[in-house]
Parts: sequence; C-alpha cells; structure tokens
Amino acid sequence: MMDSTLKKSFYYLGIVAALYVFFYYILPVVLKILGFAFKAVFYVFMWAAIAFVIILFIAHIVKIARKEI
Repeated sequence: MMDSTLKKSFYYLGIVAALYVFFYYILPVVLKILGFAFKAVFYVFMWAAIAFVIILFIAHIVKIARKEI
C-alpha cells in the first residue's frame, strides 16, 4: 500500500520536474532558435523582394527607352 503511494508521488513529482525543466530551460531556447530562423527567412524574402522590384523597375525603363528609339 505504502509502496504504490510512494511510487505515485515520485511519478507526479517527476512530471512536475519535467514540466519545470521544459518551460524554464527548453522552451526559451526553442523560441530563440525559431525567432532567429524566422528573422533570417524574413531578411532573405525582404532582399529578394527588393531585388525583384529593382529588376522590374529596370525592365520598365528599358522598355520605355526602346519605344523612344
């Protein structure tokens, strides 16, 4: 009887300890890694969009210049 109660209490204590470790140590690291990854992806998309707009602008100017000649 006492043995099962002791096992159950250690089981619940282990769950609480695992949740503490997860929320206090593991989750912040995962969120920092995700934040860095999203920031990198955002910068890549931003520079790709800027390059695309510049290429479209140059193509438009070339098109106008060819019509004038």
